[in-house]
Order: sequence, then C-alpha cells, then structure tokens
Amino acid sequence: MATRTWLPVLTATSAAGWVLAHQPRALAAGADTALCQGGNAAMGIGLQLGLAIALLISTSIVHTLVTVIQVDGLQQPWLESWCRRHSWCRLLVILAMALITAGALIVEIGLWGLLYWGLGLIQGLEASLYFSGITFTTVGYGDMTLHGCWQLLSVGEAINGVLMAGWSTAQLVYVVQRTQTLRLDYKRSLHDLNP
Repeated sequence: MATRTWLPVLTATSAAGWVLAHQPRALAAGADTALCQGGNAAMGIGLQLGLAIALLISTSIVHTLVTVIQVDGLQQPWLESWCRRHSWCRLLVILAMALITAGALIVEIGLWGLLYWGLGLIQGLEASLYFSGITFTTVGYGDMTLHGCWQLLSVGEAINGVLMAGWSTAQLVYVVQRTQTLRLDYKRSLHDLNP
C-alpha cells in the first residue's frame, strides 16, 4: 500500500531529474537570459522555487525511507532479543543507525550537487558537491556562490538542510530511546523471574 502512495511522487521526481539531466545547459542559459538581462524575473523565481520544491520532495522521500527502515528494523523480534542481552549490541545498533542517517544526508547533498552541476551553475562535479555540502549544512564559507540570478536556489537548499538536520536528530533520539527501552525491559524481565 505504501509503495502505491509513493509511486506517483517517485515517478514525477524521476521525470524531473531526467529532464534536467538531458536539458541542463539550455535550462540554465534560458533562465540566465530571463533573469540577468532584464527579462521576466518572476519566471526565474518560479523556476527556482519549483526546483527547490522538487528537491525538497526528493530529499524527504530519501529521509522517509531511512526513517521507515530504522523504525521497522528496531521492531524486529530478533533484533530486540539481540539488543536486550548485550550492551555492545545496542551500541552497534546505534552506530549502524547513525551511519545510515549520515548516508541519507550525503545522498541528499549529492542530489543538490547534481542539480547545480546538471544546470551548469557550478563547473565541475566536485565543486558542485562541495558547494552543496556547505550550503546544505548552512556552513556557507562564502568562497563559492551561485550567480545572482540563481541565489534563491541556495536558500532553498539551506532550508532543506535545516529541516533534514532536525529530522535526523529526531531519528537518532528515537534509536537511542528504543535501544535503552529494550535494555530496561530485559532487566525488568530478569527481575520478575528472580524476585
């Protein structure tokens, strides 16, 4: 049932990505002409807003999938049993979940970087990923910026990064709480068996 719900969103996001991948220079050039040479600024703002929303949806899908994996994984009986008995198992689970969350954030930074690179806004994939990373994490060194016509896109990424950072924190708090609950449940069950 959940797959059917996400299918239209994934299809639309994939289609948008395919279009961007196959028409990047023309799209960037057309918007630069419209914005930078006194054209229709509202069209450029709308384009940037649309791209930011598309990326927000894409990153939310990535984070939703990771959240579902974490929540469902921590509800598995075999994992619960394993985590209850040994503290090092709980530590491994917390570490694994933190790495999965970090991986999701890296994928999301990569999606934004691919957008910048695909549109030709930043030359080179490495530079695009670097700019995406410092924007997503809201570090903003200032050593790289988008052309004035495209600066609103980086604001969209910063908003996206703040949202995903909060979501990631909530995920990891849940993981720690769940593993500690398993430990306490196990101690209570031992106490009930040996009063």
